Amino acid sequence: MMQQLANFIVDHDPMMVLRRTHDTMHYIRWAWNKDHADPIDEEELRLFLCDEHYGDLTDEQKAVARRSRDEMRSVYAELCVRLLQSEIMLERGMVPDSGTYRSVFCPEGGDAPWMLDQAG
Repeated sequence: MMQQLANFIVDHDPMMVLRRTHDTMHYIRWAWNKDHADPIDEEELRLFLCDEHYGDLTDEQKAVARRSRDEMRSVYAELCVRLLQSEIMLERGMVPDSGTYRSVFCPEGGDAPWMLDQAG
């Protein structure tokens, strides 16, 4: 339920849709290129992500694109839930600062959820 709500929020914010699409493109290209010598065509991938009836991709490329797109939707949904949770907990004084929130809810990754720009 929360992930559906989070996806609804992202889907109705043009800047969030743009960011998620941009990140999804990068992730799909990386996922494909790490295992294949021939890179996936960016323009065809863009077309496919807009409408699966378009974009001249192989069946294998389509499968990777679908799986990766769904993974990124899930990541963005979790990101929204975590951001809402942290903001509410900060607002209510349940945690004194974002560092404490991270140490309680993200002990294995420390700052990882907030350092997306440094991800591989």
